[in-house]
Amino acid sequence: MKTTTIDMLTGIALALISVAVFIGAGQYAGRGVNTYGPNFFPQMLAALLFVCSLWLAVQGARGVMQGQFESIDRGGFKTLGVTVLFALLYLGGMQVVGFLAATIAFLYVMMWFLGVRRQVSLLGASLGVAGAINAIFYFFLKIPLPEGVL
Repeated sequence: MKTTTIDMLTGIALALISVAVFIGAGQYAGRGVNTYGPNFFPQMLAALLFVCSLWLAVQGARGVMQGQFESIDRGGFKTLGVTVLFALLYLGGMQVVGFLAATIAFLYVMMWFLGVRRQVSLLGASLGVAGAINAIFYFFLKIPLPEGVL
């Protein structure tokens, strides 16, 4: 199957999934601390997925190739396995040491594993992203994150 056809079908399938998620999340009723309720974030992500998947489908229909698939890289399965292992450790560690510390450690280790070796980049991105996410949940969404012992 041609890559453009795969891109188009994948985009359509993801668009349909995003519509189902958007409708399903709309069933979460109630109000949160602010004017939005528990359906806000899932519906926002579903809308983003819809836009991106439509873009992929349009690119596939126009014949713009996103990539060429000739074979499966077996090294990718190792990377996937290690990433899943780190994610599981992150979820468990978040309950023990808290969101902020676990997220900083997870981002640092994952970026290092994926090839980033500059300490400035590792520390800057880890601290910046974890701090931004923490601030969004604390100030904007007013949702507490796991605090742990730290």
